[in-house]
Parts: sequence; structure tokens; C-alpha cells
Amino acid sequence: MATPGIRHFVVLTVTTGVILFGGCSFDGQPRARLGSYATSTPGTNFLGPENLGDHCYDHFFFENNGIVYTCRGGHIDITHLRINADYVRYLYKLILRRLDLDDTEFSFKLNVEPSRYYVTLQYPEFWKTLSEKERERLSEDLALELSQYFVFTMTTWHEILTFYGYKCMMFVPEEPSAFSWEDIYSNLTGIHLGAKAVRDHDHGYNEAMTILLQQELEKLGIQSARTAWEAAEKMRGKWFEGFVLINMIQRNMDIGADDGLVTPILVPGICEGATPLPKPVPTLELFNRHGFSMKFEVEPAEFEKDKILRIVYPDGNGKRIRFPDDLATIMEYTKNEAIKQGCIIMPPSGT
Repeated sequence: MATPGIRHFVVLTVTTGVILFGGCSFDGQPRARLGSYATSTPGTNFLGPENLGDHCYDHFFFENNGIVYTCRGGHIDITHLRINADYVRYLYKLILRRLDLDDTEFSFKLNVEPSRYYVTLQYPEFWKTLSEKERERLSEDLALELSQYFVFTMTTWHEILTFYGYKCMMFVPEEPSAFSWEDIYSNLTGIHLGAKAVRDHDHGYNEAMTILLQQELEKLGIQSARTAWEAAEKMRGKWFEGFVLINMIQRNMDIGADDGLVTPILVPGICEGATPLPKPVPTLELFNRHGFSMKFEVEPAEFEKDKILRIVYPDGNGKRIRFPDDLATIMEYTKNEAIKQGCIIMPPSGT
């Protein structure tokens, strides 16, 4: 029989639709964090500007996570934001090591899922002619650009996996959380903040993230925890249904494919006159401009992999998804599937 503590954890996990998103820190990867839907349902932790806590890469003692509401960014999942920021830091350091060794092939993964990502790099001719300082400076810039691009792609892939049924925790359904209205914008905000924190040489990473998070949410117009709950409750029956088992109606599948921007979706009537603040998606502008090239792929190993692979390989012979081309194909197919299921897909205007 489970102990009271274990029973409490299982009940809380099931009733809130918690998502285990992240990895443990034993190998240097960001630690695990528990997240929830941005719905006014039991167990969702709504936060205001006064109780965000301090960012913690390695431990959870001083950090608060949950859902906030902002006038220009809508609902933001602080758990997703923090995890994306931390993975930017993690991959930045990993890529720096690979560039320093002139590695042409390497791989990595999110601890939360079996999928593994593969990178094959081609260096330009001038790379070996650079001075030590020139190479160090360019490596830092390239690693930061690549880490943001990889993390955005990886977390988008995670949304795809959960849409087709993947569960991080075997008994917790995650399909309702796939491309929920706050996810992509929360992820992207975290990526931007993580990159800024890596570049902050006046503060340690955790302190930099704590400062940057507060500043960013103030810029977006963070509201009280009560307002965050009211914003979610206002959309009951419109964006979501249910109290324990959630049916997510409103989805945001904007990954910047058309204009290079992700536009958040705002709750009508919460902040009168507010307009959404789009954010740019990561690009490979510096990488391409300096003559680098690469092949970036993911090899899924989840039980649901065949459902997704057959979107790109109808004959069933392919094993890897190629970014970015295959991602566009999968996203278009997934949008149509979501519409067939009765979901509302966010329009480009964000309203």
C-alpha cells in the first residue's frame, strides 16, 4: 500500500493534469519541474508578481512555479518558461565544448522523453584560420544561437509528441496540454530570458534569471494571482471544459512559420485596450552567414512514433524527422487533425 505522501502525490498529479517536463540534474541537465494547465481547475497554482520566488537551476527550495496572467502575453506557464531557459544554458555549454573540439557529430535529448536529437556539422574553411580569441568569441555567439534554435525545436517536438498521445508519466494524460494556448509563448519567453541570463556576466545564472523574469513579466503587465484565475475561469466552456479531466478547446499552434513571430493569445476583457506582444523565434542567421551548415534530426523512440513518422514517410520506411522541413509538414497535418477534433486554432492576429 502506498504511503500517505505517495497517495497525495498521485492524486495531485492526476487531478491537476500535471506535466513532468524536464530532467534530473545528476548529469548537468535541468532538474525536473511539475507544471499544470492554465485552467481554473483543482491544483492549478496561480501566481502574482510578489510570489515568483528565486530561480533555481539545481534545486527547488526557493522557486515558485505556476501560471501567471499578463496583459500583453496572456497566460504564461512559469514552469515551461524556466525549463526552456535552463535548457538554453545547458545546450549552450554542451555546444561550446563540441565547437572547441571541432566535433562534426553529436547528439542530445530531453530527459523527459526517449527521442534523441542528432546534429551533423560542417565547418567553413576559415574556421581553422581564426585566432584563439576570434574563435572563442564566434563560438560563444554560435553556441548561444544554436542553443536557442535547438530548444525551440525540441519543445515544439515535445508538444507534437503529447498531441499524439505520449505521456511523460504513464498514467497522466497529456494530450490536453499539447499546444495549449500558453505553451509556445511561455517556451519562447523562457528561451529569450535564458539567452540573456547566459550573457549576463555581472550576475550568476540563477540571480540573472530571477531579475530578468521579474523585469519581463512587469513589461508584459503581470496581474495578480486572483486575476490569473479569473482570466482562466472566464474562458471555461470557450477555451476548455471540465474540472478534473480537461478537454482543451483553444490551441495555439503559432510557431512563427509565417512571419517569424509567435503571437500570444489574450483573454478578452481582462486588460482593456491591451495588445499582444509577439516575440521572434530563434533563427540561424549568424550560423548561416558565416558559412556553417548542418543536418538536424530527431529519432523518436516513443510508443507513438509510428503515428508521426507516417506523416512524413507514408511507406513506413523512415526513422528520423528532419528539421526544419519535416516539422512544417507535421505541423500542417497536426493543425488539420486538431480542427477535426473540434479544437479552435489561434488565428494569426492573436485575438
